[in-house]
Amino acid sequence: MARPLVLTVGARGGLLSKIEPVLERSNLTVHHVPLGKTALQIVQSRRPRLLIVALPLLDMRLDVFLKSLADKRPASSGPSIALLADEHLLPELEPNLDEQHRFLSAHLKPEELQRGILELIGDTPRVAPRLMLRLEVQLGAGKLLRMCQTDNISESGMLVRCQDPIAVGSEVRLAVSLPKSAEPVQAKAEVVRQTDPNLESVQGLGLKFIEFEGQGKKALVEYLNRHSAESQD
Repeated sequence: MARPLVLTVGARGGLLSKIEPVLERSNLTVHHVPLGKTALQIVQSRRPRLLIVALPLLDMRLDVFLKSLADKRPASSGPSIALLADEHLLPELEPNLDEQHRFLSAHLKPEELQRGILELIGDTPRVAPRLMLRLEVQLGAGKLLRMCQTDNISESGMLVRCQDPIAVGSEVRLAVSLPKSAEPVQAKAEVVRQTDPNLESVQGLGLKFIEFEGQGKKALVEYLNRHSAESQD
């Protein structure tokens, strides 16, 4: 079954930096665009299940964006919309809110943000268990190789401690060393975020797995399941 598509709209960093870790932990396909105009074009072709709009938009007023969105897609088949903003904007946003358009406070706790997102999507995608494990990772970007360490990892992605910034959207090569395993797990991944040093204690990169070589995914899932079971004993 295809993972629900979530489209985030707005400037990188700021409000979106608070919700990106939540999206990273969920079994969702996430695409980001900075401009409302670009989002309107994507809605017609890719049919996202949910739009998360960080306010204010860079290129248009919210009322213009919502009207254009309604003109392009009938309300009955259009995506749900989460308006992500500071709470002081709520009185201004209330006329635009209904069952399809919800307000998400930028100050909610991560679990509250995740609950609100899943409610808007309309089902409950499986959330891949994320374990706090320190695994050695060889990370390749272009011709450069870096040795990194995971801060946490799941079958869908991981957060690696890395001093060197790599642009969001970049594709990287990975070799993840599993304890007691002769061969590392080889995979390709996409950089989905860079940590914010003002909000997080870890400096590094959020990565989403794209493709595994051979039986790599099976080996990783079996290791994570085994480690999770052992930690609960």
